[in-house]
Amino acid sequence: MSTVTLKDISLKEYDLNSFENLKVLRDRLIAAPVEICIERAKFITGYLKKNNQAGDCDAVYRAKAVQNYLINKASVFHDNSLLAGNTTSKGKGAPVYPEFIGLTIWSELETISKREKNPQLLTKEELDILNYEIYPYWIDRDVLATAKSWYGNIKSIQLLEKIMFYVSGKAGCISHTVPDFKRVLKEGLNAVIKEAEEKEKEALTGSGQEAVKHAEFYQSVQIALKGLIIYSSHLAEEARRLSASCTDEKERKRLIRLAEICGQVPAKPARSFYEAVQCIWICLIGIHAESINMAISPGRLDQILYPYYEKDMKDGKLTIKEALEITGCLWLKLGDNVDVVPQASEELFGGAGTAPAVTVGGIDEAGEDAVNDLTYIMLRVTELLKTREPSMNARFHYEKNTREYRDRVCEVIASTLSAPALYNDIENISTLVNQGTRTEHARDYAVIGCVELAAAGRSYDASSSVIMNLAAPLEMALYNGRRYSTGATQWGPQTGEPAAFKDFNEFMNAYKKQAKWLIEQAIDLNERFGAVHQKMLPTPLLSALFEGPMEKGADLIFGGAVYNSSGATHVGFADTVDSLSAVECAVFNEKYCTFEELLNGIKTNFKDREALRQYLLKHTPKYGTDNIFAKKNAKEIISFLYEVYQSHTNYRGGKYRPAYWSMTNHAGQGKITYATPNGRKAYEAFASGITPVSGAAGSITECLNSVAALGSVNIPGGEALNIKFQCLTDKDIPHFGDYIEAYFRQGGQQIQFNIMSYEMLKEAKANPSKYPYLLVRVSGYSAYFNDLNETMQDELITRTQYSVNTGNAILYNK
Repeated sequence: MSTVTLKDISLKEYDLNSFENLKVLRDRLIAAPVEICIERAKFITGYLKKNNQAGDCDAVYRAKAVQNYLINKASVFHDNSLLAGNTTSKGKGAPVYPEFIGLTIWSELETISKREKNPQLLTKEELDILNYEIYPYWIDRDVLATAKSWYGNIKSIQLLEKIMFYVSGKAGCISHTVPDFKRVLKEGLNAVIKEAEEKEKEALTGSGQEAVKHAEFYQSVQIALKGLIIYSSHLAEEARRLSASCTDEKERKRLIRLAEICGQVPAKPARSFYEAVQCIWICLIGIHAESINMAISPGRLDQILYPYYEKDMKDGKLTIKEALEITGCLWLKLGDNVDVVPQASEELFGGAGTAPAVTVGGIDEAGEDAVNDLTYIMLRVTELLKTREPSMNARFHYEKNTREYRDRVCEVIASTLSAPALYNDIENISTLVNQGTRTEHARDYAVIGCVELAAAGRSYDASSSVIMNLAAPLEMALYNGRRYSTGATQWGPQTGEPAAFKDFNEFMNAYKKQAKWLIEQAIDLNERFGAVHQKMLPTPLLSALFEGPMEKGADLIFGGAVYNSSGATHVGFADTVDSLSAVECAVFNEKYCTFEELLNGIKTNFKDREALRQYLLKHTPKYGTDNIFAKKNAKEIISFLYEVYQSHTNYRGGKYRPAYWSMTNHAGQGKITYATPNGRKAYEAFASGITPVSGAAGSITECLNSVAALGSVNIPGGEALNIKFQCLTDKDIPHFGDYIEAYFRQGGQQIQFNIMSYEMLKEAKANPSKYPYLLVRVSGYSAYFNDLNETMQDELITRTQYSVNTGNAILYNK
């Protein structure tokens, strides 16, 4: 039930000037340079080099390496945060994970600190350690190299290495999930270790290989968790040491308090809101010690932390201001790390953060309004800090949540200009139930990373397992299994020369055959990478923070979670649908041109064929409108992809779930994709997520209705719908909220906004110093506009802008 006691849910009496320390911490974090941190790579690699695996199973060997890092991890206090601990040894660090894609910067070690866009600083000493001690060890041992040694240079790997077909998440991370913090908060890690000890003994009384595997898993859990407890104790020791020489009384008390808290959590139960927040943060540090720092999402923090907040408030041990400041410190801690980004990725996908998603609001497991005081506290902190991390998401159940809550979320969006995103509880819960999730678990869903849906702490979703470029099979259908950009290489099946197709159905079938073949290649590679992960990268620490593994005696990567799935998201959806509709209209229905003439236009990037291009742009059906052909083709592709993915079961026993979010991949993949039949010229960005192509939808109502009509049941992985409104005033908020609610009532799953005009974004690009920390919503997460590459900036500028008053699109003038 809703438990709101705040007199003013907007908490307007608290502004950033009310929190001098938070303001200093925020400004310092945002302005701080990114420094590459080799601490984890050094201790993990050092352990593996010094200790061969003799006598240890894979899980125990991995757990000991992680423990070695946590025991040796520096206990540093970079600032005056109310929370102790850091993801890296740097103020804002980019940790190196050589098991995954850490080696991609090997050739750039001398230049990565000097590059013009988003440099990542690296000291000469650390450069040499990477160059001579760490990278040589991993050159034939990372995930991709291991897969190649096991399977050879198979077609699915060749496609991956081309980048332009699909990306495989498992080559780069074990991530994209939401842990469960409730048990560690209530009982502490010592209780989990004790249970693991007892279950290990019980397993050893059994016989057979299965009993041995169970015992090994429980042993690995104990080792990893003990490492995290030791790290926390080191933080406590360092805080006490610093307090002894501190002359500032306020600072001395802060350090003494942190020493006490870190001595309590996460080893023992959290006794207060403050301890609970610190416990969650230390657990996240531990997870990043084991797994790469990408989209490990804290989940429904307003629900998880509320019992501690409520008790402290009743006991008079906590004030609203203190809760705001502690929450603010967590928000800033979540942004203390970024990914290591090589130059090629920076040019294609630059500006992405680590996307730790926080989810608030919605309903509880019983189906009742779950909005509470902490929901509004977290919204206010988001409004005040305006930071990239965490990725904020607000659930909304239009039958259970209040209009006041809805409009408060809208106020925060108008204030931050981009956050939070909104999620439709009715559709998302129904979609998860359709995937086999128990209703009460589906009601407790949280957002992963960008927009993906998780039964929080119960489902291991690996939601970025595949990132598929839908324009790739389109191009393969146009060129009989080849891609224009790769010449004569025959990649997919020969589905016929399009000029010989008698009707549109033949071309649609060719597209489906190419897409199905490419999807199956990506799935095959994901399964193979999964086997590599099971050998190289058990995750006992993360597994201990989930429901399922402790009961089953199985690591997450062996199917230990209650629910298992693999996510496949798609890039270029709108451009592909519009291209299919353009072929249907221009070639077959209206016979404006022959297929050969269309292909010649595409091959020449429409040089000397501008009339054809303008026809394709302006007179063929567009997704995002009421056109029956556009609606038909959009639904057909959504349904087709759903059926293909759901027909596959992954190596952990779960289904593949299609999704439609693109991070910055729609810009990056667009930059390496040639011209398409919808009139898009070569190397231009695709539309983002599930959003219509810029300029296609003339009214917000048509746009929202078209997306809602796709049906959420076929999009179990989640979607990112990006909408841009001109700046909003206070009086616009109810109308703005009405648009959102109407879209949700039509069946829309998710929506996110940029509240900014064409002119504002063009000025921000031309004069970046005037907008140093402008926060924009990309496709499922937020980024600082100045961090994005030019292609991504231009895509944001040209996104269709709507008037909140008329609902009509506003013409973009270059």
